[in-house]
This record gives sequence, structure tokens and C-alpha cells, in this order.
Amino acid sequence: MPNAASDLLSGPPPAGTVIEVRDEEWLVTNSDEVRPGEFLIEATGASELVRGHRARFLTSLDGMPRVLRPENTRLVHDTSDGYRLSRLFLEAVLRKTPLPQIERRLALTEGFLLDRMDYQLRPAEKALANPLRPRLLIGDVVGLGKTLEIGILLGELIRRGRGERILVVTPAPVLEQFQHEMWTRFSLPLVRLDSMGISRIERKIPVGRNPFTYYKRVIISMDTLKNAKRYGAWLQGVDWDAVVIDESHNLINRGSDRRILAELLAKQTDALILASATPHNGVMRDFTGLVRLLDPMAVKHEQNPKASELHHLMLRRTKVSTEVAKALEGSWAPRGESKPIPCVAGELEERVFAELTENWLRNPDPHEADRLFPYVLLKSFLSSHRALFVTARKKLASLGHALPEGHKNVTDPPLTIAEAHSAMPEVTSLLRLTELAREIDQASAAGAVTTAKLAALVSYLRQIKVGPGSSTRAVVFSERRETLNWLGSVLPALLGWKKPKDGEAAVKVMHSEVSDTVQMDYVDEFARAGSDVRLLLTGDGASEGVNLHRQCHHLVHWDLPWSLIRVEQRNGRIDRYGQTENPEFRALILRSEVEGALDDRTVAEKVLAREARVHEVLGAVEAATKEDDWGKEERRVMEALLRDAPPEDAVADLQAVDVDALAESGGLSADFPVARQTMSEFGTGLAPVEAKADVSGSDADFDFDLDVDLDDYGSDALEEPNPVQDGPTSTTEDSDIPTVDELRLFDPAPERNRLLYVRTGLDELAKLESFHLNTVFTGTDLSFDTPEDLADRLDVLPPGYLRDQNIARRMKLTFSREDAADSLKRAREDSDSSSLWPDAHYVGELHPVVEWISDKVLVQLGRQQAQVLQVDPRVAPVPVVLTQGVWSNAEGRPTLVAWLAIDRLNEPEPRVRELTPELLVELGIGPDMPDHYAPGPLEDLQLLVPKAVAETRRTLDGLREIADREVDAPLRAYEKQVGDWRQELLPGFTRSTRDEAADRLAEAAAQLRTSGDPMVRVLAVLEPGA
Repeated sequence: MPNAASDLLSGPPPAGTVIEVRDEEWLVTNSDEVRPGEFLIEATGASELVRGHRARFLTSLDGMPRVLRPENTRLVHDTSDGYRLSRLFLEAVLRKTPLPQIERRLALTEGFLLDRMDYQLRPAEKALANPLRPRLLIGDVVGLGKTLEIGILLGELIRRGRGERILVVTPAPVLEQFQHEMWTRFSLPLVRLDSMGISRIERKIPVGRNPFTYYKRVIISMDTLKNAKRYGAWLQGVDWDAVVIDESHNLINRGSDRRILAELLAKQTDALILASATPHNGVMRDFTGLVRLLDPMAVKHEQNPKASELHHLMLRRTKVSTEVAKALEGSWAPRGESKPIPCVAGELEERVFAELTENWLRNPDPHEADRLFPYVLLKSFLSSHRALFVTARKKLASLGHALPEGHKNVTDPPLTIAEAHSAMPEVTSLLRLTELAREIDQASAAGAVTTAKLAALVSYLRQIKVGPGSSTRAVVFSERRETLNWLGSVLPALLGWKKPKDGEAAVKVMHSEVSDTVQMDYVDEFARAGSDVRLLLTGDGASEGVNLHRQCHHLVHWDLPWSLIRVEQRNGRIDRYGQTENPEFRALILRSEVEGALDDRTVAEKVLAREARVHEVLGAVEAATKEDDWGKEERRVMEALLRDAPPEDAVADLQAVDVDALAESGGLSADFPVARQTMSEFGTGLAPVEAKADVSGSDADFDFDLDVDLDDYGSDALEEPNPVQDGPTSTTEDSDIPTVDELRLFDPAPERNRLLYVRTGLDELAKLESFHLNTVFTGTDLSFDTPEDLADRLDVLPPGYLRDQNIARRMKLTFSREDAADSLKRAREDSDSSSLWPDAHYVGELHPVVEWISDKVLVQLGRQQAQVLQVDPRVAPVPVVLTQGVWSNAEGRPTLVAWLAIDRLNEPEPRVRELTPELLVELGIGPDMPDHYAPGPLEDLQLLVPKAVAETRRTLDGLREIADREVDAPLRAYEKQVGDWRQELLPGFTRSTRDEAADRLAEAAAQLRTSGDPMVRVLAVLEPGA
């Protein structure tokens, strides 16, 4: 709080405060304590010379900033129509004041371009319930909308001032998809650092400047960021408010580049969100390692965690979860059948089967070091003759018998009889396989369809009308790049595209050797109805995170992984939220008549059927599998076959539970092991009953499910109604998720309120700043010329989008969800659409335009003055002073905020009431205010300001008890836990790593505790009209 003598702050200034530094006025956007008593203040220029300039001040260099004492607030009459300026200012203060740490209800459920579904709100609800740090593993199965759940949580963190600096790490193919979702649905612009984006940004920022300090919200691929030589130094000194790591199951290998990166980021962020449809790889130590990234103290025994230790940090639902199934009815078409397509092997293929059966698979040696190679060789052939050739060629090279020059490619001339013979039977067999592969390829090049799978695929694709003149699309998966490249070369002509150029446009090949930007382009094209792509041939890299369902509901497995997990991941690309057609799955099953041959019927067809059954019963195959890594599953099958187990037993051995029995009993119960529970639905509902027994310290238990109730502010502090942080709790019909009903000055409906706020802001700012934006409002649509300082805020978006939509010159916005959804649909569906990015953008609660207007309103109206509004004397017979009081923590974030209406200030006991939506209506403050009563003198009102400030401070002193009880007490309990944990000897930690983690956790808790003096602001004065 400023002291009366110097007007200097004794603590960090909250966001929205106007301070004076270097003889200029600045609007505080954020403040952090960098060391005890020293603060870093981020601010935007407010006075004329520095207006719009962004700066950072260290109090050790510039001193503590001067603030305008609230007692000296100057009152001015609001002469605007309907008191628009006053309502603009109040709305801007409300928007720029973060929700306090004590507030854990959701605030933005109506602020995004989404169909509200409670199950997608649960991750945010669960993460915010953690009084220390919002950290969560979102383990929902493929297709439920984890990206949307992440966006909702990020939005809630931003509304709380805990999302200023965000880093999102995803696989390369989904970079643009994720960036697109964050912007179009959540109004959250992220700068994309893919290979092209990095080059562009390096040209833009100063030489040697760290891009992670230059840009506050970044999305980058894991494979790019894990390059320690390039990014390690830049990341070391950067702290984040929130880090998101998508497909986090890729972090399990301790000591890997990915894991080292994740451990660094976990230390340097407040909120941490891990997302994976397969978070558990079957090895408990690996899984608890992921959990310890979220909270090092969570799990005591890494090999044997308790459900109660995991419950507050993990949430996993499946398609058959009750809440999910109810919400998705009508929004996600039921899954179609998984059908095999039989393919009878041709003559040359039968010769390959005979060679493999006789020399590799009939009596494999289980003691050989490379004992599984026969099955690798078999699977390569079940993919294609070209994959077989490459596998055999590599094996020959490893045996010291590399193919001679001129014969290293399948398209090269065949070997001579002498060259195709060796004294080693193994080498001779491999040479025979390479030559058979050449024969198949040469026959195919001559025009004959010599592979049964190719003939069946062409027939099926023609049957569903994939070809010239049809809009039908399909995706074909294969495990091998050689197969994909071959299919990409032969399919266009076989499906009817006569011109090579047309075939290249219609058939795209995507695998790990294709650059990240090209992969994103292909995914974008495949999702747009107006693009030429009809067939996407992809490897299993696209089975993680990539959305392929927008224009496609046909998926073909050219070859099948011997893994239930991988098949489910593939199917999930088109079987996901938003799919409007029944997704159909087909698998090409190669059949052989060679005695003893292991064809696709042996394993692949059984895996296909088993995945469909498990998915039907449990909604996720991981809930039933013994392994939770596709590679381990394949190895398990191969080892079983090597032991001469019947193929049906080898596939059945992938399951840890009897799925058919579970179907009768109603699914997994709490009696199942924790590992099995975390692979099914987990983290929903109440925490397990043993939770309290797991917490150290019987007198200071730390309750992660703390339910904050502020209805007990205290009778000495306020008259009823007692203040509840930022409005009363509200819920929608049939929903048990509590939400914040925030104050709104233009309309009770959030969407309408935003529209009127932006419209009024543009009108009034045009008068105050004398700019001309050629603003056009038509219904719920808005367009205006883009000011330079607003264009700067949007410069992080993709250059192509900014250029195509001319955003730097003119904004096209809509406040209608229906219109915005139509704009998104047009981008996908219109034949002339060249991009998935919409032409009109939805203005959500976090939109940069709303932020820009709020900043400008506070600059123009918020400097040492408060507006006087005249209201009906029947509702306010005496003046009412509206004030704001804020208790903050060491990071400058509010722990408790009070919005107060104070009257009867000339009486011995003034009345203090919480400013609620109901009280606003009672006082007549809103869109229907009359233009004016006759303005009166301000002298008498001015005398009330210091009294109102004093009453606000007195009230805040009483509320500090609430902050102590609801914020500080749980943190002190957590600090005790840290101390106890520091003394324990736990596996997985050395003393130094444990002490380092304990220090970090204790510091995080200390930073969140209420500190300093409260900030008081006089917002407005209501004067009884004459």
C-alpha cells in the first residue's frame, strides 16, 4: 500500500495500476519479485510520450514507483450518454484485474467458440483445485478433445494472471493444428517456431536476442526444442507461467533428450499440463516418473503408488465414460465396423511365403541374438515387396554381404546366378528374397497388378468412389516408408488420375522423412473440402495427435501393426469428437496357401478383431493390455510365436484382463491394481478414501480437494450480502460445475456484453484519441481498420493467414458463435477455400481486441480520477463510493479481491456492501441508465473519498483473515510436507536432487502466500440525481 508521505508502494503493484516512473505514466501489466524486496515490473506506456511502448523496470535501478494515492483521487462528472465512459472504465478494470488465487470456480465457460461439454471442463476444474500449482496429466483416450481441454485450462489461467508466458510443445505434424485451435476457438495467439517460423523470427528480432523472452506465448515441436546445442542456453534462464507438453508418453525414457528437456521445463514453470492418450507404458516406474514431473513429492514408492497419490494429478476418461457418452450423443457418430478385406496371394507372393516359411519361420532358433529377425522379415513382406527388399538388403550388409553396386535398389537389374548364391544358407535365402522382390516390382512396372493387396486396395477405393470427380476421401496407413512411397507412385494412375500433376495433387504421402512444414500443409489440405487431396498415405507418425476426420471417415490399414495400441491410435485419427459420419475401418489381409505360412490371418486379423472388442467394452485398449507401448506389444507377440505358441494365444496374451467377462460385470472396479485403473477411467469423482492417510503430518494435512467457501467473510467486516469472490456461484442446468458470475456493465449475457463493450470502446476511444478506424457494425459483425499497435499484437500469427485475410490492414470480427462456427466451416468446406483459417474471427473473452480496448480505456480514464454518475435518488438517497481492494502475493498476483459499494459515509458507521450483479441492478448501473440528471457540485463528494478509502482498508484488514485461512494455511501445511519429505529416504531420488526439489517447492509455496499491503482504488461515485 502507498504510504501517505511518499506515495510509494511497499509491495508489487497489481496489474492495472498506473504508476509513475522516469517522469512518465505507465500501466502495470505484470509484476514479479525477482529477489527479496526487489521487483520486476512490466508495463505499457500511458502518458503521451511513451504511449503504447512496452517496458520493464527493476525497482533496484528505478526505485519503487510512485502511485497516485487513492485518497487524492480527483472526481469528475461523466457527461457521456448513458454514462458510457464510467461503465467502460469499470468494465476495463474488471477485465484487467485477475481473478484471485482464492477463486477456483471457472469463469470463462461462455467465453470460447465451443459447445459446452462438462467433461471437457473437468481438467480445468481439477487443475485449479490444487492450491499450490495447476498441474495435471490429461490422459483422455484419443478423440475426446484434449486440445480443447488444454485451451480451456489455459484460458482460465490467463484470467487469473497465471498465463502471461506460455510454452506449448507438440509433435511437429500438429503444430499448426494446435495453433489454429488456440486462435480460432480461444482467441489465444501463439507464435509458431517450426523450421520456417524460426528462420522468419530470427530475421525479425535483434541479433542474439532470446526468442523465448522476445515472444511470450510460443508453440514449438519437441524434436526442434530438444536440440540442446541450439536452445539449451536460451531455455535455461526463462521462466514460464504455463507449459503444455502434448503426447507426453514420449518423455518416459529417463536420460533421453526429450526427458531432460521436460525435467528442465517442469522446474521453470508454474503450471504444467501433460497430455497423452497413452500415459502409461506398462512400466510403473516410468509412469510415476511422469507424475513426478508434475509433483516430485506425489509418489512415495515409484514402483507401487497409491491411487490417492495420483488422483489429484491425473484425469483420464474413455468414450464409454458416463459423462462423456452422454455429452457426445449426437456430436460424435458411432464407430463403424472394422472389417478385413481378404487378399489371396499371387504366384510370386506365394514363392516369398514359401521362402520365408522354409528358411526363416519353420524352426527359428530362440537362442539367437537376433532371434526376432525372422518376424521382422515377415512383417516387412506383409507390408510390401519394396519393404522386404530394404530389410533384406540391410541384413545382408550387416552380415558382410552387401549387394554389389548397380543392384542396391529394387528397380536395378537382377543379380547373376553366381551373385545370387553364397556358401551361407542365410545369405543365399536373403538374396533369393531380394530377387523375388525385384521380380514383383518388374512385373508391376510392366503394367500387371502383381500384389494382391494393391489389387484389393484399388478395388475398395473405387468402391467407395475415391477418384477423379468425387469428393470422397480416405486415409491409408502403413508401417513402412518404402511401401508408402511406392503406393504414392502407382495409385494415382490406377485410380484414374491420368495427368501426373493431377495425381500428385490428389494423393499425398506423409512420413518421417517429409519435413514438418510439408506435413502440416498436407494435414491442412486434407481437412479442407476445397483442396484437391483425396487420398492420404501416411505412416504411424500421423497416428499421434493429428486430426484427419474433418472430411474423411474411411481408413484403410494397408498393413497392421501387431499391437492393439497402435491400431487404436490409427483408428482415432478419424474416430474422434466432431466426426459426423460413421467411421469405417478396413484392413487388407494377405492370405497364403503355403503350408505353415504365417500370413495376415495369423496375427493381424486377430489384432484387428480384438481391438474392436476391447474398444467396445472399455473405450480404451490400454485398460486391457499387459504392455502400454506398441513396440513392446509387437515384441511380446513375436516372442510368443518364437516359443511356438499358437497365434491366437499370442494375441490373447496381449490382454491382462478378460474383456468379455468385464463386459458382463460392468467394467473395471476399484479392486483392480492401480496400474490397471490408470489405464481405464481414472481421477474422476471423489478422491480415494485412503487419501488422507497418505499425507504426512496429521496436524497439517494438505488437502488438494480444498473447497473454498467465502460466504464467511465475517460479520464484523461487511453487512450482508457477504462478498463472494467476483460474484455468486452459478451452474447451468444439469451441470454440477460451479462458475463465476462476473460483474458486467453492458449486458448480463457474456456475448452481448462483449459486443457492446467493444462497440462502445471503439466509439469513445475514437473521440478521446481522435483516430478514424472506419468502423462498421452490422448486427453481430464488426470490421474496422487495424491500428498499428493492435496489429503488433497479432503479428505472431501465421504470415499466410495475416496476408490472406489482410488482418494488418482491416479486422473482420464476429460476436456470434453461430456465425463464427459457419466461418470455420466455410474454411473447411468451401471449394474455393485455400486455408483452414476463417475469414471472420470470433471475439472471445481473451481476444486481443478486447485486451487492446481495455488497456486504452485505462490509459485514458484511469489516472488519478474517478467518474461521478448520477442515479435515481430512490435507490441511492446518499452518495455511494465504489472501490476495489486487492491483497496480493509475492508474485504480484491477487490472492483476494474485494469489489465494494460504500455509503452512509457521513454517519458514525458507514455501510459496506459487496458489489454484486444484483446490487448493480439495484443501483441502476447498466445499459439502461438515463442520459443525465442535473450535475451538482463536487466539493462535498470529494470529501467522501478519503473516508471511503479508509473504510475499504478497514474492510480489507478483516478480509486478510480469510486470505490467511483459505490461501496461506494450506500453503503452510504444504511447506511442512516439504520439510517432512526432505527427511525421507525415497527410491528415485539422490539427496541432492531431493533437496533441490524441496527447495523449489518450498519457494513456490512461499511465493503464493499473501504479502505486502493491500492496493485500494476508487472506481466511481454514485450521486443521487436532483
